[in-house]
Amino acid sequence: MLVSIPHAHNGWAARRVNVIAASPPLKGDGVMISFRRSASGGSTRVGPRMSTRGIGGAPLIALAVAAALFLAAAGAASTTAAKTYLYWTNYGVSGTGGSIGRANVGGTGVNQHFIKGAAGPVGVTVHGPYIYWSNPGVDANSPGTTIGRARVNGTHVNQHFISGANSPHTVVVSGNYIYWASRLSNTIGRANLNGTGVNQSFITGAEGPWGLAVSGNYLYWTNYGAGGGSGGTTIGRANLDGTGANQSFIGGAHSPAGIAVNGPYIYWANFGGTHGVAGTTIGRARLNGTGVNQSFVKGAKTPVGVFVARTG
Repeated sequence: MLVSIPHAHNGWAARRVNVIAASPPLKGDGVMISFRRSASGGSTRVGPRMSTRGIGGAPLIALAVAAALFLAAAGAASTTAAKTYLYWTNYGVSGTGGSIGRANVGGTGVNQHFIKGAAGPVGVTVHGPYIYWSNPGVDANSPGTTIGRARVNGTHVNQHFISGANSPHTVVVSGNYIYWASRLSNTIGRANLNGTGVNQSFITGAEGPWGLAVSGNYLYWTNYGAGGGSGGTTIGRANLDGTGANQSFIGGAHSPAGIAVNGPYIYWANFGGTHGVAGTTIGRARLNGTGVNQSFVKGAKTPVGVFVARTG
């Protein structure tokens, strides 16, 4: 954008303002101003003249400054690295905990009450600009009914983002949907990420579903035990659209709780019945349900959560 500006200062007449705005930015992006000497002996032409008025009569110098500020802000934003945080749920004794915690991945900046007002939160997941968590409720019967949501910076907290669940536990996100395990209603729920289209019975027939995991086109869950009990023995699987549900996709587990998927394998924690007194193993199988090994890892003590990650 070239702008002709009539102005004089210390014997110089400012005639041209060259605003360079390109994508990708040109070298030396910003506002360039060139001058010509105001003298009686002629002048050096630096470019074709343009009106000093812009669209709608706005001065082009104002547009030039706005463009420069925009480019400066864009440059600053591009050089600012996004931070990575660790989030967790503070369940508390018998569900009396009521907060979501957060810290830097290096362990600094710990805030145990980053988000307040939850009800015995268990599951938590982050997707895009939002964090989601389950509110199974306070006391041993876990009567909670909601899924909470907030921005990842802790603002816009909504503890009733989704209502009508029955002791929701693990929550996961895949594509445009959020899924949750309603342990006491024996169902898997689903909704759009904006909270619409809630279906509390998206998948039925589970037995106290606790853990959820997504891999490819499939959703996997643990059947901890029907009616709030801990006598479950199976891992369920269904297509992401809810079809083809198989509640006994993998059998022989012992009150399976947490579940995780990595590569060609699925892993689960065998909690071990009432109060977890018999839980000592981590199970593993291929994603197609073959190669089941209920004692893939031995010697655990009432295992609940399980996760696979590459580090280093």
